[in-house]
Amino acid sequence: MIEEENIEQKSEQPSKDDAQTTKKKNPVKGLKKVVSGDFLMDGVVQTNLPFMLYITFLMLVYVAYGYYVNNTLKDLSREDKKSEELYSRLQSMMEVFDKESLQSKIAERVKVINLVESKDPPRVIWIENDKK
Repeated sequence: MIEEENIEQKSEQPSKDDAQTTKKKNPVKGLKKVVSGDFLMDGVVQTNLPFMLYITFLMLVYVAYGYYVNNTLKDLSREDKKSEELYSRLQSMMEVFDKESLQSKIAERVKVINLVESKDPPRVIWIENDKK
C-alpha cells in the first residue's frame, strides 16, 4: 500500500523534463503571437499603455530637440559667417581711413580752399584779468 501511494505521488508530480519544457518559452510561438496580433488580446498592452505613451512622448521630445539643435547650429554658423564678413569689411575700411587721414593727404585737399598748414607751433596767449 505504501508503494502504491509513492507511485501515485510520483505520477502526480511532473517530471524534470516536463518542468524544463514548460519553463522554456518557444520563440516561434512568441513570434507567431506578434505577427498574428494575439499579444494585443492578452491585456499586456492595455495594462502598460500609460508607460508606452510616456515613452512615445519622450521619443517625440527627443526628435524635436534634435531638430531644434540642428536649426540653432545652422543659425549660429550663418551669423558667424556674417560676423567674419563684417569684420573683414571693417578692417578694409580702417585701412582706407588710415591712408586718407595722413597729414600729407589732408594738406593736399585743403590747398584747394587756400588753407595752408602752419609751420610754427601754436602759442599760448595769457590775458590778465584786472577786473574782480
